Amino acid sequence: MLKSKKRFLNPNHLFVTQDESSFYVDSNRSKCWAIKGSKPIKFINGSKAKINIGGFYTENGDFYWYDLGIKKNTDSLIKSLIKFKKEIGRNIFLLMDRAPWHKSKKAREFFQKNKYWLQILLFPPATPDRNPTEYCWKMTREDLTSIKSFKNVKVLKEELDEFWEKHTFTHKMSHYLKW
Repeated sequence: MLKSKKRFLNPNHLFVTQDESSFYVDSNRSKCWAIKGSKPIKFINGSKAKINIGGFYTENGDFYWYDLGIKKNTDSLIKSLIKFKKEIGRNIFLLMDRAPWHKSKKAREFFQKNKYWLQILLFPPATPDRNPTEYCWKMTREDLTSIKSFKNVKVLKEELDEFWEKHTFTHKMSHYLKW
């Protein structure tokens, strides 16, 4: 696995950043209108239910997402990587954070075994602000999940799917990658 070795990007590989996030059925902050002087009413159902999502943001500005299931771990990372590879049909140069499941023995073995189509580079420690995928999560929260609660996980997933299908992220990957 690449750590801090300087390498040139292979032009046959699509440059991609990756991250995981959780979205809850209940909104996690209030963003609503209220009459001046009155207390805003935030409707919640008290659910702690959530969905774990893995996201890939490409150099072309495309966003791909995958339901990771109950846990964010090495198995869910590998499963989403394989689905992503099949969907885009290209070799991948992947830049991701240092989550424990990204550095596990099983992940390193997978990366080594698949190095013909997958090159890996890890962000420097403690640099979440450098990952363009984090901005996708931020916009999703601001525009969808922080302003409403959802009936259940199924409805949440459907609305996330619909939001990401319609929304175009326009931030440039190059603005985030200056070290």
